[in-house]
Amino acid sequence: MHVFRQAMAYQTAAPPRGSDLMALKATSISTRLTGVADLIGMDSRDIEKVFVCETWSATLSTGLLNLGAETARLHGTAGTPCGILEMIRLYDPADWPKVLQALENAAADATSFSFATTIRPSPGLYRPVFCCGQSQTMDETGGVIEGIFAVARLCITMDAGQPGLPN
Repeated sequence: MHVFRQAMAYQTAAPPRGSDLMALKATSISTRLTGVADLIGMDSRDIEKVFVCETWSATLSTGLLNLGAETARLHGTAGTPCGILEMIRLYDPADWPKVLQALENAAADATSFSFATTIRPSPGLYRPVFCCGQSQTMDETGGVIEGIFAVARLCITMDAGQPGLPN
């Protein structure tokens, strides 16, 4: 919620210009990276070495998500914007209910949320995905959800033996 309050403070004050706007964006991204690094359990300075980290947003009135280009590619979407079901179709099906519940709760009330899942690009391959975000609801149909995805750069293989990284 800290990022949300910070953004609201900028909205009620004079609009940021030039370097002030860039500082706000850098602070927001840095804060979100720290949040997702905490979820993963790693130092935020190292997260981008192991994960593709991109911000995303959803417009509640349309239900469409705007993903970063690399995040969209790793999620296997046809492009951006995309629908929620298109975004989660490669997730482990066992995780669909918790992801949908987190997003549904965020759409209903202004809240912070996080979830972890895996993208399954093919049998035996798993790509860890972590997401943190917050929502701003305006009325029953309006508002936005903003967050950050951290998607592992490498897949993990799972077979009858030990998990490992593909060559």
